[in-house]
Amino acid sequence: MGSFFGFNIARSGLFASQRALNITAHNVANANTEGYSRQRLNVVQSTPLSLPQGQGMIGSGVDTAGIEQIRDEFLDFKIRQEMTTNGEWEARAEALKHIEAIFNEPSESGIRKVMDEFFASLHELSKNPDNLTARAEVRQRGIALTETLNHMYTQLQSLQTNTDFAIETTVNQINGYAQQIASLNGQIYKYELDGNKANDLRDQRNLLIDKLSELVNIDVYEAPIPGSNNLSKISITINGDVLVSHTKYNEIKMERRIKLNNYCDAPNLLNLKWENEEPLRVSSGKLKGLLDMRDNISGSEKGIPYYMDKLNRFTTVFAARFNMQHGKGYGLSGAGNHNQFFNGPVFNFANFTDGFRELTASEINDVKGASDEDTINNFEEKNPNKTIFKIKDSLGNDHWYVADIIKADEISISKDIEDLNKIAAAKYDDGSGNGLAGDGSNAEALIELRHDVDMFTWGSPEDFFKSAISNLGVDANEAVRMSENQKVLIQQIDNKRKSISGVSLDEEMTNMVKFQHSYNANARMITTIDEMLDRIINGMGHVGR
Repeated sequence: MGSFFGFNIARSGLFASQRALNITAHNVANANTEGYSRQRLNVVQSTPLSLPQGQGMIGSGVDTAGIEQIRDEFLDFKIRQEMTTNGEWEARAEALKHIEAIFNEPSESGIRKVMDEFFASLHELSKNPDNLTARAEVRQRGIALTETLNHMYTQLQSLQTNTDFAIETTVNQINGYAQQIASLNGQIYKYELDGNKANDLRDQRNLLIDKLSELVNIDVYEAPIPGSNNLSKISITINGDVLVSHTKYNEIKMERRIKLNNYCDAPNLLNLKWENEEPLRVSSGKLKGLLDMRDNISGSEKGIPYYMDKLNRFTTVFAARFNMQHGKGYGLSGAGNHNQFFNGPVFNFANFTDGFRELTASEINDVKGASDEDTINNFEEKNPNKTIFKIKDSLGNDHWYVADIIKADEISISKDIEDLNKIAAAKYDDGSGNGLAGDGSNAEALIELRHDVDMFTWGSPEDFFKSAISNLGVDANEAVRMSENQKVLIQQIDNKRKSISGVSLDEEMTNMVKFQHSYNANARMITTIDEMLDRIINGMGHVGR
């Protein structure tokens, strides 16, 4: 141990303090950087030197053992789980809000208001059945009703198409994140070959994984690479299918459907699959929420097709019932009867047709369920493009009818009533096949359809829309509530994570002062030792000069 030993001790402290100051500066500079985790210099005592004759060991200074990234992996895992759930509920809430806006109930311009005006015009016709102005009002209100149904259905179909575009965008994001993560894995591997940790690159990767977790349910695995110097590799899977494997990634492919999943779907929607042609399976995340809203026609996670289907079945049954009753009446002179008010379904009073007819007892027994709703569901499972409905006769007997589903965007006023005389307000004729003058009893019978609680399993036409809107409101409120709850939970976990990984400027300022004083003290120590050596070298050995 020579006279310069103290220099080495002070020098090690000087360099350690300088490095710690640089890390502090790096933390402060990235205090507002998204995804950044604060870093800390790990220091250990240098190997001490033994003194002779058992006098003990003397310290030789300080060594820097590495730069540590402060991060809690459990909190990373937990927040990604919650972000996945939140992504799904947010997607559902957004789509359901749009559906609520399309139905626009209750309001002065919604379907129920239009139906009120339609039946009000029929009421006026029943009082003045031979009045052409009243007849024109019925026709115009009928047109307004069909155009409202057309518009609602078109908007729902547009929403489904827009959701499909959102799915395409989300898949592109997933593929982009997977590519970036695989690229970062390669960079991290290269920089960590010498045993160091590429902390900043790891932060970038973790941020991308966080963003990816909101889009789709993922599992992240970090495993050591056999035979390497503590190197590891990251693998990311979606329901067991590999998305990222170290420096490689599998791309999710999209292709346009040839066959529709649901009869009411918009054309050319996307199917998702892996590069090996296996279908993509997702169980949560934004992508799951979007897929459910675009595709689900039934179940607890019902989506846009469910409401399109309900609108179609309302249109079909209402038009069928109205046409049946209208066809039993008579118009003015030369008009005759059996005229249809809507363009479909058309009931042939002379002959049974497959498109619209009464079911036989054996056909009903084949699908009979515990309730009318079960019976309808059983029939529609076997006949997805048809629906059935029940009519009670005057004796209270049930008669079931089947009709081809007419989509709500295809309903219109029948050409039969382009001639106002053919609107069948009368129930009886004058003996020549024309309606009795002043008879509005068939118009009254048409008005009574409004209150027919057996028309739908949900009740009357008005009850049908009340139930549909109620179900929609419940689903939308649940989605909003779940999304808000998830946001609160994510915020709590994120606050906890930031308390560990985030940069505290107060703490960094304290460290800066501490490391500065340490640096100054080590510098002063070097100065002191320098003075001592100067005295030895330049001030000794001058005696007698």
